[in-house]
Amino acid sequence: MPRKSKFSYEVKLKAVKQYLNGEASFVSIAKAIGAGKTAFRQWVYAFKDHGPEALKSHKYNQRYSKDFKFKCAAAYLSGEGSYDYLANKFGLRTAAQLKQWVIKYNSHQELKDYNPTPEATWLIEERQL
Repeated sequence: MPRKSKFSYEVKLKAVKQYLNGEASFVSIAKAIGAGKTAFRQWVYAFKDHGPEALKSHKYNQRYSKDFKFKCAAAYLSGEGSYDYLANKFGLRTAAQLKQWVIKYNSHQELKDYNPTPEATWLIEERQL
């Protein structure tokens, strides 16, 4: 099932450019468009590091290996940066993903590979019928 963002690419891009051009404050822009400060901050970081393409919505969930999850959690635990900074550095969509991986790691739970193939397999089988 496709994912739908609350904010269009155009709205995100305009808001980020307004902020970077100094047209309005961070808080006033986030409030004006009805975005949370954390989400808006992530848009700004993503735009600065990865360009305007980083603001586009994704249709499907991203796949992350357990090795990648461990690498991200280890970077946070070794003090390489904040959740927001590292999420952007590693190309995660939100810092919440990294937080969950760190919680699992600290709770001695296994960080598993994520591969949404059960859905894809089901769709392929259905189409073949």
